[in-house]
Amino acid sequence: MPDPVITNIELGNVIYKDACQEDGLLTFGGAGTVVRGTILAVDSSSLKYIPYVKGGSTNENGIPKAVVSYDVTAAGAGDVAIRAIVKGEVRLERLVIDADGDDSNIDKDVIDELRDYSIIPRSVKELNILDNQ
Repeated sequence: MPDPVITNIELGNVIYKDACQEDGLLTFGGAGTVVRGTILAVDSSSLKYIPYVKGGSTNENGIPKAVVSYDVTAAGAGDVAIRAIVKGEVRLERLVIDADGDDSNIDKDVIDELRDYSIIPRSVKELNILDNQ
């Protein structure tokens, strides 16, 4: 008898509770997708959202100020209208640094920087995901 196929359906959201969102523009350098949970910075010259860069120092790209709560796709370079989380509690396990594509480099420093801007990451155990992989 073959092994059963296990399919995990992820139902969790980035928002944990009491999130405030703000409309803005996310600047893309070319075609691509910014996945949900990606931490964003605000470019100091254009005042538009850009992906956060850990340790970045160009136009304040190293200062996390928002989190996107859904996938955002652009067909090419330019700006895309978004609604970003700018305050509230978010799920730590859902946060993403764009350059990494995951949460592998989210450490205490990044969490503290988010807290400086009233975004509070919380570790949450998902009960809707099977853990028997």
